[in-house]
Formats: sequence, structure tokens, C-alpha cells
Amino acid sequence: MVFKLTNRRQPGAGYTLVELLVGVALGMLVLIAVGSFYLFSLTSFATMANYSELNSKNRMASDTISRDIRSASSVASVTANQLVLHFAKTDIAYTYDPDLATLTRLQFGQPRTLLKGVDYLIFSLYQRPANASAYENFPTATPATAKLVAFEWSCSQRVYRSVKTSHSLQAGIVELRNQ
Repeated sequence: MVFKLTNRRQPGAGYTLVELLVGVALGMLVLIAVGSFYLFSLTSFATMANYSELNSKNRMASDTISRDIRSASSVASVTANQLVLHFAKTDIAYTYDPDLATLTRLQFGQPRTLLKGVDYLIFSLYQRPANASAYENFPTATPATAKLVAFEWSCSQRVYRSVKTSHSLQAGIVELRNQ
């Protein structure tokens, strides 16, 4: 018995059109999957870096305000957008500008921008709580009777070339220690 090879293709013959289309389609699917994964990873990395930067700036601003409140001798004045702390040699003012979306610290006539992209900011004054009062139930105060200063703000930053934003909320109640 004689066996013959039944290969229909001639040596050096190419692929059929159907085989070529199937190969190109599978290759495109793999490229699209890899490209999507790359873009997703890139935007995730940018979002996390943006959030980390925003968190760092918020923490620095909060630490600066808290340090100044603790070492102030009194509160000179307060509005919803401005806090002025009185010290022995000078006053320090924190001002929120809703049009520029910035929080600025002013000392010795030198302004320093602490935060950009501030969505809202509120300063509040409170008195020392009574002994029998509920937890965090503080009576409101005037600058002359203030013992606690509260601040709350929200910041956001746009992620590079994206409509997504990173948001951060910061709040604190700090005691005037040198009063």
C-alpha cells in the first residue's frame, strides 16, 4: 500500500483571504485589549498621583493653620471667608477668595497661597464646652469669647487631560492655647 501526501497547497503559496481576515481580526482584538489596559493604567496612575498631591497640600495647609491657631493669643476677627489671628508682634490673616478659589496666608504684609482649587471654605468660632455637654456640642462664640476655631474646606483638582477630578475634604477644630 502506498501512502500519498494530500497537501493541497503548493510550495510557496500564501494564505487564503479568509485566513488572513481572521488573523487580522484576532490581532486587532489583542491590540485593542492591550491599548485599553494601557490607557486605564495611565489614567489610574495620574488620578492617584493627583490625589496624593492634593492630599499633601491639604495636610500642609491644615498643619499651618492649626499651628498658628494654637500659638495665637486671640482671634482678632472672623468671617465665613477670613480668619485673623492676633499675636504679640503681628496679626496673621487667612483669606479665602471664592473667585480665584485660593486660600492665602498673610503675615507681615507677605501673602502666601496655601491652597488652590478651593471649592468652599468656612471658619467658625466656639466657646469652651460645659462639663455636662454632649460630645462636640460647642456653643458659638465671638472673637472676644472664642476658645476653639473650626475650619472646613473642600478642594478639587482636574486630572490631566480628563474630565475626572480629585476631591478632598479637610476639617478641624483647634484650641487657642495661649489665651
